[in-house]
Parts: sequence; structure tokens; C-alpha cells
Amino acid sequence: MATKRPNSSIHPSRQEQVPVDRSRKRRKVLPPTHTSGVGKSFKKAHTVNDLKSKVRSLRRLLEHSENLPANVRVEKERALQSAQFELEMEQLAKKRSDIIGRYHKVRFFDRQKATKRLKRARKELREANENGSGDVEALQKMVDEAEVDVHYAQYYPLDVAYLSLFPSKRKTDGADGEAAESEGAVTERQGDPVMWQRVKQAMADGTLDILRNGSFAQNAAVETDANRVSAEVKHKKASKVDKEKISSKAKSKDNKQEEGADSADESDGGFFE
Repeated sequence: MATKRPNSSIHPSRQEQVPVDRSRKRRKVLPPTHTSGVGKSFKKAHTVNDLKSKVRSLRRLLEHSENLPANVRVEKERALQSAQFELEMEQLAKKRSDIIGRYHKVRFFDRQKATKRLKRARKELREANENGSGDVEALQKMVDEAEVDVHYAQYYPLDVAYLSLFPSKRKTDGADGEAAESEGAVTERQGDPVMWQRVKQAMADGTLDILRNGSFAQNAAVETDANRVSAEVKHKKASKVDKEKISSKAKSKDNKQEEGADSADESDGGFFE
């Protein structure tokens, strides 16, 4: 009786026509996993801690190593500046992310309430213009303020703790709860009056995106930190130059004394000869 040919001898063009042996279990190919916690996600999750340790080690190296070559010291000082800048950026990004997550719902509800008020004010203004009745100027002022309210909830700086325009009051049982609910329908605008005026000014200047992203505060913090780092580096360089000058003066003085002693010995020897 003829033996059955193994699957390996089947021509590739007929491979699909040959039935698959179900008794064989296919091995599952698992995706590669990062071993010993050394992966991209691990580093990304601990960026701030890694940068802090890097800054700390570079500072210790520069403070406690006085005999470093000049080129190595300059390289380490530049690495320290870069690490401090990256750390500042990561801390600002983390603070911004935390604030966004904390006040996301509050901003959403404020924007909804402000949008409803804006629609209602525009409707009243349109009806007043059509019917020729009502105080048009007062209604126009209400529309303008409602527009600022909407932009307040939308463009409030993301890296600053948000103050709600329409904070909700805690309801109690019975009649008190109904009273609180009725008061919530006609709640006056609250929030941060200074920031409200800034939003209004940003609407006129067309700088709402800059206000929302907090570029002013971020650039000021980075510039202050960069100035502080450069001042520290300049101070260390100046102290190092002073030390080198003092040591060079001391060496030159010692050399002069030795030369004087040698010349005296030579002259004495020549006199007695």
C-alpha cells in the first residue's frame, strides 16, 4: 500500500485544495511584550520622575566635581538647561491635563446654560424689532452679555482653575428643594468678573484661542525659568574663572620665588670660585 505524501511535498498552487488536518492545534502568535518594564509606555508614564532624577544628578555632578574638563562642564551645563526646560514643559502639561479633566463637566453645563440664554435673548430681541415694542437697547445688551458668557465657558484658560458662571446649589428635601430648583432657573451670572472682562476684550481683539491655551502664563513661566538657569550658569562660570585666576597667580608667584632662589645660588657659587 502506498504511503501518503506529506503536506510539504504538495505544490503551492494546490495547497488551498488540500484539506486541513484538524487534529493539529495552531499555535497562537502573541504580540511582543516589553520585559522588565522597559517599554515606551513605561517611560512615557514616568517622564516627570525621569526628568527630575536627571536634573538632580546633573546638578550634583556640577556642584561636587570641581576638576571636570572645560568641555565636559559646558556639555553638562547645556544638558542641565535642556532637562530643566523639558521638566517645566512636562509639569505644565500635567497640570493642564488635570485641570481639564477636573472642570470638563462644569464647563460643559455652563456652556449649555449660556447657549440657552443666548438663544432666548436673541429671540426676544428679534420679536422686539419685529413688533416695535420693548427696550431694544436693553435686549441688545443682554445678547452681548450672553455671547460673552458662552465664550467664557468655552475659552476660559485651560491651565487655570475654572470658576463656574452658574454654580448649582445643593437641593434639600421637600419645599426647600423646589425653591432651589426655581432659583436655579433665574440664577444670575457669577464666575470670575476679571476673567469675564478678559474674555470680552479677547473677543474684541480676536485672541480667544491664545487666552484659552494659556500661552501668556506658559511663556512667562518658561522665560523666568530660563533666566534663572542662565543666571546660575553665569555665576558658576564666574566663580570658576576667579578660582583659575587665583591659582594661576599663586603658581606664577611660586615660580618667581624659585627662579630667584636659583639665581641667588648661581651668583654665590660664582663669587666664591
